[in-house]
Amino acid sequence: MRFIKLLFTAIFLFAVSIATAQSGITHLRKLSSPQFHGRGYYKKGDHKAAVYIRDEFRRLGLSPVNGSYFQDFSFPVNTFPGKMKVAAGQKTLIPGRDYIVSPACPSVKGTFQIHQLQSLQQTFDPSGIADDFLLVDKSAFPDSLQSVVDSILRNPPPFKGVVVLEPKKLTWSVATKVAGQVVIRVLKNNWPVASKTITLDIRNEFIEAYQTQNVMAMIPGSSNPDSFIVFTAHYDHLGRMGKKALFAGANDNASGTSMILDLAAYYMKPENRPGKSLLFIAFAAEEAGLIGSKYYTDHPPLPLGNIRFLLNLDLMGNGEEGMMVVNGELHTAEYDLLNTINDQQQLLKTIGKRGKARNSDHYWFSEKGVPAFFFYTTGGSTAYHDIDDVAANLPMTEFEDVKKLIIAFVNNTGK
Repeated sequence: MRFIKLLFTAIFLFAVSIATAQSGITHLRKLSSPQFHGRGYYKKGDHKAAVYIRDEFRRLGLSPVNGSYFQDFSFPVNTFPGKMKVAAGQKTLIPGRDYIVSPACPSVKGTFQIHQLQSLQQTFDPSGIADDFLLVDKSAFPDSLQSVVDSILRNPPPFKGVVVLEPKKLTWSVATKVAGQVVIRVLKNNWPVASKTITLDIRNEFIEAYQTQNVMAMIPGSSNPDSFIVFTAHYDHLGRMGKKALFAGANDNASGTSMILDLAAYYMKPENRPGKSLLFIAFAAEEAGLIGSKYYTDHPPLPLGNIRFLLNLDLMGNGEEGMMVVNGELHTAEYDLLNTINDQQQLLKTIGKRGKARNSDHYWFSEKGVPAFFFYTTGGSTAYHDIDDVAANLPMTEFEDVKKLIIAFVNNTGK
C-alpha cells in the first residue's frame, strides 16, 4: 500500500514538472513569435509583450503594485521601421543574415564608392572621400592589432560611412542616439571581393521620448508581508531591423520572462504561498542600457530596504554547462546555500560565480544596497543578439532544474 502511495506521488510530481515545463515553453514561444516583433520598437512590440505579461499576472491572480501593473517611463531610441537595403556591387545582401547596420545608423540612400583600408598607417585625402565609404576587413589584421583597428572604427576618417567585414558573427544592439556616420557590418564570407561600390537605402526613425513600461505584480506574504523576495527579468529585446530582419530574443530574454511567469503560477497555489511577500518585475529597455531598472530604483513603488533578496533571471534557455551567478563573490553565504541545494538535489552540472558586474538589471539594485544575484545558464546554443536566437534553437535543457533551485533557495532564505 505504501509503495502504491509513493508511486502515485512520484507520478503526480512528474506530471506537475511536465506541465510547468510546457507552460514555460508556451510563454517562450509566444513571446518570441513574430507577432511581438522582437519585443522592441517596431510596431510597439515591447508594449504588446507588456500587455501579455500583465494579462498573465492578472489571470493568475497576482495583485498590482500601488494600484497598477505598469510603471510608465520614456527614453530616446533609434528605430528602423522603414526601408532596409544594402547591395555590394550587384549583390543584394540579406538583412540580419549577411549584414547589420549600426544601431545608431542614420538614414542614407545612394550608391557610394569604396576605399579599402590596406594598412593602419594609410592616410586619405579628406577632400575626396566625404561621399565615399571606407572598407575595413578585420581579419586582414592580426589579433595583436585588433584594438588599433577598433580604435580606427570608433574614430574613422571623414568618410560618409564605413563597411566592416566581420570574420565570425554579427551581433546587433539598441542605440539611444543617432550617429553622424553610417556603419554597416557584413560577414566577410558574404561580401563579394570585387565590389567597388555599395548601394544603400536605409530609413531610420529617431524617437526622442519613446513611451514604455515596466510590468509589476505581487503576492502578499502570509506572515511577514513587509519583507520581499523579488524576481526580475527584462522582457524587451532588439525588435526588427527593417521589416524582414527579426531579432526574436528567445533566450534573451523570453526565457527569463517565462521563468518569472512560471514562478508566479507556482507561488499562487495556496500550498506554495510563502510567509514573505513576492514581487515580480519584468523590465523594459534593458537592451538600451538598463534603463527600466534604473528608472525603477530611482522611483521605487515599494521600499528598496524591504527587499530581503533579489533574483534577476536572464538567458534561462540553456544549461548544459550549468549556471553562472553574478554577485556570487559578494554574497558568499547565499552562494554557498545555492551549492548546498544543488549538491543535495543534483540539479545542475555546476554553479559558477562572478563578482560585481553592470551586465543586467540587478546592477542598479546592488548599487542601492539591495542584495541581489543575477542568474544565467551556460553552454548550449550560442545564438545571442542575432536572428538565430529563436525558440526552435533553444533546448531549455535546465529550465525546470533552475526553477527547482530557485524555489528551494527562496524557501531557505531569511529563515
